[in-house]
Amino acid sequence: MARGWNVEMARRGQLKHQDIRAPLERESLSDLDGVGVGVGVGVGKNIFQATGPVPAGAMHAGWMRSDGHRVNVLNPGWDRLGVAVLCAENGSVWATREFGRSAGADLPEIAEETPPAESVVPPEDDGPRCG
Repeated sequence: MARGWNVEMARRGQLKHQDIRAPLERESLSDLDGVGVGVGVGVGKNIFQATGPVPAGAMHAGWMRSDGHRVNVLNPGWDRLGVAVLCAENGSVWATREFGRSAGADLPEIAEETPPAESVVPPEDDGPRCG
């Protein structure tokens, strides 16, 4: 899912979240309640775009410095994760992290509280890069 969404964003040239109802309706996230949101089921997404090469550590640091993105990264309620980075032919970088919770997962509820900003964040120049 993450790889496919990167391809779509790069094709459109637009950083945009997708409708999350489709992933919720997949069989692997079954036990839905008729409105597309199952009991204990959920999904989350973090997206990133840059016009040129950027190290993976910079992407992660950006997400960790944002309250809403940090909630997803540190959430104890997820039991699924998909991560993809696309280095497009024009040199742009597109990244997506997909988070999910399966029906019946034996985990804490999906947290909505923002974790403290003192979370560990690697240096911005850390990690692999496109280019």
